[in-house]
Amino acid sequence: MEIKWPILRVVKLAVTLSYKAMTLFSPVKEKKIVIFNYRQQELEGNLKLLVEEISHQVPEVSMYIDRTAKKISFKLLKNLWLMRNASKVIVDDYFLPGYMIKPRKETEIIQIWHATGAFKKFGLSTKNTLFGPSDKYLAIIPVHSHYNKVYVSTEVSSKFFAEAFGMEQSQLTVLGIPRVEPLIERKLQQPIPFTTQQEEMVKVLIAPTYRAKTPKSESELDWVNEITAILPQLPPTILLIVVLHPYEDASRWAPVLGDEQQLIIDTENSSNVWMAEADCFLTDYSSALFEFALFERPLANYVPDLQQYMENRGLYRPLQDITDGDILYERQQLVTWIKERQPNEYKHTKRMVEENIGQTKHITKNIVQHMFMSK
Repeated sequence: MEIKWPILRVVKLAVTLSYKAMTLFSPVKEKKIVIFNYRQQELEGNLKLLVEEISHQVPEVSMYIDRTAKKISFKLLKNLWLMRNASKVIVDDYFLPGYMIKPRKETEIIQIWHATGAFKKFGLSTKNTLFGPSDKYLAIIPVHSHYNKVYVSTEVSSKFFAEAFGMEQSQLTVLGIPRVEPLIERKLQQPIPFTTQQEEMVKVLIAPTYRAKTPKSESELDWVNEITAILPQLPPTILLIVVLHPYEDASRWAPVLGDEQQLIIDTENSSNVWMAEADCFLTDYSSALFEFALFERPLANYVPDLQQYMENRGLYRPLQDITDGDILYERQQLVTWIKERQPNEYKHTKRMVEENIGQTKHITKNIVQHMFMSK
């Protein structure tokens, strides 16, 4: 096992030298911007909205979009070649190419994290946990380093993002998060039409969070097993809409897929596209909870694995301080909570919105203006 560290150092040196060679005869182009997409094949959420707004505000720039390398491979060198002469590089997730090198002084690395608020720990906040990077790894590859600008939603969440990125809180810019604007304006289109019967059902939107694969898995909770177990116990008036995380292996859900009138499994879209139609929201540790709080409807966290999750990854605050919703610890509590839901229920969630969402208007416009008017 120990031999991997010297090998990793050699690989990093080779990548660093390759990047320096790429930049020797490539002056930075002020109007070149590169957007790296880590999570999905197509742009969505913050990055999609930023690209549209940049095109509107700064039409003279040239934008290049590429998938981010997730591991050390030739894809990483392709990413570095693309960014070698860019004036701005915009990312919304983990950005391995930027951690392997020391970027040019003339190139800004801009991070606008894909999630709203700060819920479960990530980045440097997970250092030396089962889920996170070790000190030895960070000594070679300093993750979440080299950011010139970081945009976050609120002052409350900014201190947690500062911790995750190893930055001072004053280095982060609080302007809101773009992805909430389409929610407020109801501009997201429902991807899968309901049947006539489903239109009349109570719609329970379920968004399980991402869970690392073994051996770094945060807990043993398996949502496939949970949905399989609870579905037969629900009345025919309940419709479950399960939105899988982009990293989830959809093939694992084959046992619950089929012609189920009471179940929709969405493998393509984010939970945001369903929120306006949902009567309530259920998750374990997804920060999509904060976005659903905008609708002031019932929400709950199903966390039978809370102790194990806290030990292996952790949350930024106690769960009861994070959510205004119900906290469910047992499967029967989950079944009961779902059975109790009714259409048009109200839930007071103002605190959650203020602490995690912040601004809801002109967010993308303000971020792009700040991005191009300040150095």
